[in-house]
Amino acid sequence: MKLRHTPPLSHRRRRTFFVAHSLLIILILLTAPLCGFAQFTTNYQALPIEDTIPPTYLSALNTRLSGAQAAISESNKAVIASIRKYLQNRTDYVISRFNDDYIISDPTLTSSLQRLLKDIYDANPQFKPETHVFVYRSEAVNAVSFGEGTIALTLGLLARMETEGQIAFVLCHELAHYHYKHSDNKIVALSKLYNDKEFKKEVRSIKRSDYEQITKFSKLAKSLELSITHHGREHEFEADSLALRMYRNLTSDVHSPIRTLEILDSADRDEFPNNLDLKTALHTDAYPFKDQWLAYTPSSTWHATSEDNDSTRTHPSCQRRIKALQRQMKSLPACINNKFNADARNTLREHCRFEQVASLVHYKRYGRALFESLKLAARYPDNAYVHAIIGQCLYQHYAHQQNHELGKVLSLPDPRFAENYDRFLTFMHNLRLSELASLSYHYMASRKDRYISNEEFLFGWWMASQTGVGNVASDEIKKAYIKTFPHGKYIKKFNK
Repeated sequence: MKLRHTPPLSHRRRRTFFVAHSLLIILILLTAPLCGFAQFTTNYQALPIEDTIPPTYLSALNTRLSGAQAAISESNKAVIASIRKYLQNRTDYVISRFNDDYIISDPTLTSSLQRLLKDIYDANPQFKPETHVFVYRSEAVNAVSFGEGTIALTLGLLARMETEGQIAFVLCHELAHYHYKHSDNKIVALSKLYNDKEFKKEVRSIKRSDYEQITKFSKLAKSLELSITHHGREHEFEADSLALRMYRNLTSDVHSPIRTLEILDSADRDEFPNNLDLKTALHTDAYPFKDQWLAYTPSSTWHATSEDNDSTRTHPSCQRRIKALQRQMKSLPACINNKFNADARNTLREHCRFEQVASLVHYKRYGRALFESLKLAARYPDNAYVHAIIGQCLYQHYAHQQNHELGKVLSLPDPRFAENYDRFLTFMHNLRLSELASLSYHYMASRKDRYISNEEFLFGWWMASQTGVGNVASDEIKKAYIKTFPHGKYIKKFNK
């Protein structure tokens, strides 16, 4: 688990945001066997996209902002102005995460998190329950306390958690960041720094210099970044310490905190390391899979950006953190509450795995969506939704390659990726346009009799009919969709 005390990032802004805000990422690798749930065997209904922030929460955010700005205790007017601006920007950022569809408030995913949050506060009455927890649409394994009372756990994180006990410890860690005011304190420190006379003097000196301005500014920025990172690491030990005390007030469990960090220590490994069986997944009698498609030689060129391959390590050694927690545990009294079952199975995992795919499709990351869907299909071979998404993504790759825009939806192979994903990318980039068209069409055609009543599949079948491979009338499929789903999610696409 990586914990970085910053808002989680979209795939388009991750690197810039990490450098600017220097927060902690939580990465958790699942090593326990996957438990299948009956409700995912044959179908999945993706959660609706929430386009705007709920009005009640917007009002709560603005109320918190007004209170925080009124509570500023600095005397320097310039520093006060900077703090007010930082606080406003922080609130605006949280609002933008809602309005850009990243934050999920649907109780399907958030109700159990709110219950855990309440349990933690009930066991720790010394802290005022001022926070609210949501789910964040991202495959990155991440958790964040934004600093003004909003906590978010990503789909990627929740999809990898083994037990509710691990989720509870992560929540305790983020609550520690909030109640220690790490974000607020950093805002004050930065405001003072940027208004410091010596700092301004150094900036003016660089501006007046005739040579190497970029180099000098880079060195200055790097020195500030290192300083911020250093303090961030200190805060992680501090947050771990308080989180453990909060957690032990909740339960006698001593396993989850250590287990969470143990999982983090191997977090860069693929959750499911076995390579996809692409031949079995995509072979049809009408269009047999070609063995030469599986030819694979790792690239010697790095193509991935930070959006694709974020391996930056700004958190302290997990082993050091484990040892610190183990030392602290020896001095903690036994818990007398035991109101929480730390071994309770995390029932959110499968919901979040499916919702990750839905989110990837929503943000038009069709390459990654196809990869994750194929993994889901191996575990849920009879799930209509999964097969529909695979068909839709195959078509999107065909359509984008036809328009010479494949790079917009499919990453290039990169030796830094896990082999499983790198093999998949190599396979996809080796396909010709005609081969993509045929794969898209025949994948759906071979399954239409079984899944045609599913809305997602019917729309995917209509997409596949656009490839021109078969003799299917697209207009007939369109009419069938409109008749069967007159208020369906894709009606607007047909009315364009």
